[in-house]
Amino acid sequence: MSRRGFVTIEILIAMVIGFLAIIMLFASVKSLQKITLQQRLYEDLYTTVLSLSDTIKAQECRKNPTLEGRLNGFDYTIACEQKKVMKNFQESYDETTYEDTGGNFGIFMIYLFEVTIEVRQGGLKKSYRFYQSEQERLVSEEELLDEMLQSM
Repeated sequence: MSRRGFVTIEILIAMVIGFLAIIMLFASVKSLQKITLQQRLYEDLYTTVLSLSDTIKAQECRKNPTLEGRLNGFDYTIACEQKKVMKNFQESYDETTYEDTGGNFGIFMIYLFEVTIEVRQGGLKKSYRFYQSEQERLVSEEELLDEMLQSM
């Protein structure tokens, strides 16, 4: 082969390598853009779920067992399912027999809810579950004070 044939092959190989480098560059840029967009989406999703968690605590599951709406571009549905209800534990013991007489007969009613948050945007749909407790005072401070004064 002549010197000219080697130069032609070298040029073709250099062009193929250059072409592959350009393809890899475009693929990397496209992948980076996709990752950046996904990162922003998950940051917004995280902020939205935290805000919804605060909303649930403020709204109280006892009063609003379901909520729907839109926040930060996401549609959401919140469902609270009551799992358990009982009075708070009151410690006490019998001074004559030293037996434990404590039990769940305190002045607060404790509620345990399983909260499900479903967040949607476009084709994305995510669900989150957690437990939340709430309490309700059964006896007002005035009634409790009167009861304590009467027992003295």
